[in-house]
This record gives sequence, C-alpha cells and structure tokens, in this order.
Amino acid sequence: MAKTRRGLNRETIIATAMEIADEKGLGAVTLRGIAARLDAHVTSLYNHVPTKDAVTEAMVAELIREAKLPVGSFTWQEWVRQFATALRALGRKHPGAFEAFHYSPAQGEQAAATFESAFVALKADGFDAMSSYNAVKATTVAVLGLVLDDIARRRSPDKRTDLSVLASEHYPTIHEIGRVTGKADAFPYLVESLIAGFAANRTQQKPPPGMRKR
Repeated sequence: MAKTRRGLNRETIIATAMEIADEKGLGAVTLRGIAARLDAHVTSLYNHVPTKDAVTEAMVAELIREAKLPVGSFTWQEWVRQFATALRALGRKHPGAFEAFHYSPAQGEQAAATFESAFVALKADGFDAMSSYNAVKATTVAVLGLVLDDIARRRSPDKRTDLSVLASEHYPTIHEIGRVTGKADAFPYLVESLIAGFAANRTQQKPPPGMRKR
C-alpha cells in the first residue's frame, strides 16, 4: 500500500528509497517506486533527484551521516576498530541500502573527516603517504566486503555451503572446519589481522638505524 506523505522534498525521497532498499533490496529502488510509495507523480521527483544515480549517491551520503564514523584524535589502530564497528552496525541497520556503496563512492565532508583523522593518526606513527593510503583503502574495502557478507548471511541464515556433496575421505579437513563455521565470527579476526599487517609493513619500511639519514 502506498504511503501518503506531505511536503515532498529531497530528504523524504531519500528516506523512502532507503526504506524500499531495506525491505526489498537496492534493485527494487526506482523513481517510479519511490513516487508510488509517496503517492506522488514521478515527474514531481525530478526537481529533487533527477536520476536513480542521484538517488544512490544521496543514499550513500545519508548512510555515512548515520554511521557516525570515527573523527578526532586517536591512534590509527583505534580508527580501524571504530571504523569497522561503525560500518558493521550500519549494515545491520540498513541491510538493503548498504548495497549502495557498491555503486557510488563516499564523498563529502563527513567522509573526508574520518579519512583525514585516519591519515593524521597513521602519519603520527611513521606511515608515509603511500602506506597510509594503502592502509585506509585496504580497511575500507575489506570491511565493506565482510559487512556485505554479514548481511547476506543474516538474510539467508539457512543458505550454507553443502558439504554433503564432498566425500569426507577426500576432503577431511574441509569437513572438520565446516563443523565450526556456524560459531565463527571472522569480523574481529579480520580487523585485528589488518592492524597487525599494517604494523608489520610499517616496520619493514623503516630503514635500519645505521642507514637513517642525518
């Protein structure tokens, strides 16, 4: 049933798009679908969001606003942990809308603020510009990927890899591991592995004490 809403504006349109995405998936978000839910004619949306791409970009901006990504003074390790925790919580709150990150980059001052905080923290601990970028990029991509996997598992908890088609005598270790996958949570493991890897790479990039320039 369509929802009638007064005061049609950009905020209402994006909120409705996110509702549809969370209920039915991002693929269900169309300008006509948004208009129908708002009990409005599709042409009335064009002054606010001219295309579906504009809707997707606005959804990403709203997701970033809601995520409350870490901003301020802290260690880079704290940034990685807080960033990952914030995105995981966001994915659970908006499982369908979260898919918009696939199609539109994070832009704007709120996204820039968290990355600036990360770069400052990394620089303070001896990371150069390239390694700082790589650390933030790797964190972003890895966390987004695992959140999307988390969303998929929560949506379809009964859909698991069917190990019964694999002969246990040929794949005994896979069957052994398969017995613990239901209890495993790879998220904290990923976060701490990222932190350990960044620290190791940073250490390797530092020249030996006797080779440092004076």
